Amino acid sequence: MHFFHICHYLRINFFRLTVMNLLPQIHLSACMKHIPNIVTLMNLFLGSIAVVLAIKGQPQVAAIMIGICAVLDIADGTLARLLSGRSELGVQLDSLADLISFGLGPSAIMYHYLSIASQDLNQSLLIALLPYSAFIMSVFAGLRLAIFNLDTRQLQSFIGLPTPANAGFFASLPFVLAFASQQGVIYNAVLYFTGSIPAMLIGLVIFSGLMVSPLPMFSLKIKNLSWKQNKVRYIFLALVAGTLAIAGLQAIALITLLYLVISLIQFLLQLKNQPSH
Repeated sequence: MHFFHICHYLRINFFRLTVMNLLPQIHLSACMKHIPNIVTLMNLFLGSIAVVLAIKGQPQVAAIMIGICAVLDIADGTLARLLSGRSELGVQLDSLADLISFGLGPSAIMYHYLSIASQDLNQSLLIALLPYSAFIMSVFAGLRLAIFNLDTRQLQSFIGLPTPANAGFFASLPFVLAFASQQGVIYNAVLYFTGSIPAMLIGLVIFSGLMVSPLPMFSLKIKNLSWKQNKVRYIFLALVAGTLAIAGLQAIALITLLYLVISLIQFLLQLKNQPSH
C-alpha cells in the first residue's frame, strides 16, 4: 500500500507541476494574440476623436490623429503576422476602425471646410444642408470596405482606392494649411480647394468614385527586397522622398495623387503589354 501511495503522490504532483508550468505559457500566448486587436481598437479610438475635433473646428489636429491611425493600421497587420494573431474578430475590427478613421474622419474634415465656405451663400437652406454632403464619402468608404472583405482578388494588391490613401489626401489639406510653408503653388492650390464649394464637391465625388472603381492599385507591402518584384513600390517611395525634399511638408498633399498616377500608369502599361486576341 505504501508503494501505491507514493506512486499516487508522485502522479498528482507531476500533474500539478506540469499544469502550473504550462498555464503561464498558454496564458501569455493567448494574451499576445490579442495585441493586434488592441492596436486596432486604439486606431478606432483616435479616429473617433479625429471626427469630433474636425467638427469642432480643429481639422489640423484631426489630421494628425488620422496620421497616427494610419501608423496603427500598418502596425496591427504587421503584429498579426508576427504573432500569428490573425482572426475573424481582427478582420471585422480592422474594417470598423478603417471606416471611422479613414471614412468618417476625412468626411468630418470636409464638413468643416464646407460649413465655412457655405456661409457666403445667400440661401439659408443651402447653408444648412450643403456641409452634410461631405459624409457621402464615408458611405462610399463603407461600401469599399465591404467589397474589400468579400473580394479574394485583393490579397496582394487593391482594386479601387484604399480608404487610408483616400483619407491621406483629405487629412493632408488642413495639415498643409496649418504646418507647411504658407506660400507656393501647392499651398495656394490647397487654399483654393478648401475655400471653393464646387472644387470640394467635385473632389468628394471623384474620390468617392475612386474607392469603388475597378482601377487596380498596387500595395505597399514589401515582402522582400527584390527590385523586380517591388519596382513600382520603390519608384513610388523614391518619388515621395524626392517631392518631400523639394517641396517640404507641402508635398504631403501630393502623396495620394502620386499613388493614383503611378497606379494608373502601371495599369495602362499592363493593358498595353497584354497579348492581343
